[in-house]
Amino acid sequence: MIMGLELINWLKDGKYRIKVLGILSKRSLLSSELAQELGINRASMSRILKTMKMNGVITSTTSNSRTVTYSITRKGKDLLSRLK
Repeated sequence: MIMGLELINWLKDGKYRIKVLGILSKRSLLSSELAQELGINRASMSRILKTMKMNGVITSTTSNSRTVTYSITRKGKDLLSRLK
């Protein structure tokens, strides 16, 4: 897990990471919905979400229908506000 300033730099380094945080700060979404909104394929979106989740800036919730919804964490919100 990346911490502090290194985490901010990591967020800035990815083309979609800050955009994902911005979208998820408004509402929780499925990975397919995020991919569609950003205009990228689902495999790329899954890789982005996996690393973001590992770094604690987003979280996921699995429903009964096995769909996974992603949302921003407190840490993600704090970082997003620091980046603005």
